[in-house]
Amino acid sequence: MSLRPNHSQFEAWTGHHLPDTLQVQPGVWAVPLPLKGDQYVRHTYTYLVTDAHGAVHVIDPGWDTADNRARLASSFGQIGKHLADVKTIVSTHLHPDHTGLAPWLKEQSGAPVVMHRAEAEAAGSGASLSIAVDFFRRLRSWGAPLAERTKLYTELWRQRHLGDGISVNADVLVDHGDVLDIPGRRLRVIHTPGHTEGSICLHDEESLSLFSGDTLLPMAHPGIGLGVGGGRSQRDPLARYFDSLEALTRLDVDMVHPGHGYSFKGLRDRVEETTGHHRRRSDEVQSIMSSEMKRPSVWRVAEQVHWTAGWEHLHGYMRLSAVAQTAMHIDYLRGVATE
Repeated sequence: MSLRPNHSQFEAWTGHHLPDTLQVQPGVWAVPLPLKGDQYVRHTYTYLVTDAHGAVHVIDPGWDTADNRARLASSFGQIGKHLADVKTIVSTHLHPDHTGLAPWLKEQSGAPVVMHRAEAEAAGSGASLSIAVDFFRRLRSWGAPLAERTKLYTELWRQRHLGDGISVNADVLVDHGDVLDIPGRRLRVIHTPGHTEGSICLHDEESLSLFSGDTLLPMAHPGIGLGVGGGRSQRDPLARYFDSLEALTRLDVDMVHPGHGYSFKGLRDRVEETTGHHRRRSDEVQSIMSSEMKRPSVWRVAEQVHWTAGWEHLHGYMRLSAVAQTAMHIDYLRGVATE
């Protein structure tokens, strides 16, 4: 794979420190905002995009903390703007590291919140409660021992991955192919279900860049099927994710601006690597299931998968994600078998 990263962001990532706010292309700044207690991804990027009239359009406002509010406000000052200059607030998907600051930004600026209608449905359905109850129920169906279910549920609440309410409401709903209302730019919505049902990327058709959210990352393979409860249920999220990745390769893209990691060139190479990773994981899950004397539980299979960090080092949300990914691969394999 031959990715060409933004060197400043890449050095910060590999050096385990927070990068500075950086202009990644004319009129676009990447603002790093730390996550809450996440040792794996470390920070998200909020993008500030200026339009032909000098107004600011925010893509993926990060996790809502007092420090992040101050950091984001400071970044506006660095580029000679104010929070009142914000005209739209766009979220590529509903997870709190991509929507958390949206209500606060809306209060400060009066700007509307924009997201795909599938994510908006989830946001309006009591998502934080739904996801908590849904995960506990699914852990039982997946064969997680009671002690493990209790421990995991407690860890998740303590880490506030389930406790943070998803309280943002969308003012503007978008669908695949829509062009955002940003004067002087053509940012087209690309619906890319997989990570969540309503995940979107934004294709800047003039600068040939892509804001990829969590659909495509340079340093990790995003989890699939991680939509919140209460919205549309995802149908075969892995198969749909493969379709989404293939759709990205048909776009004319020079530079990718992801939600985590660093901006990079080499979209097609990264799509190939990401697709290969998930296909190899499906093959591994198939091999584990075939080696068992009787049909194993999802939990039993997940324990045997060779996770990058090692099963024993996965805790809280990361362990839940691993089990959810295993269940998804099993469902995908069953779907392939019936074709």
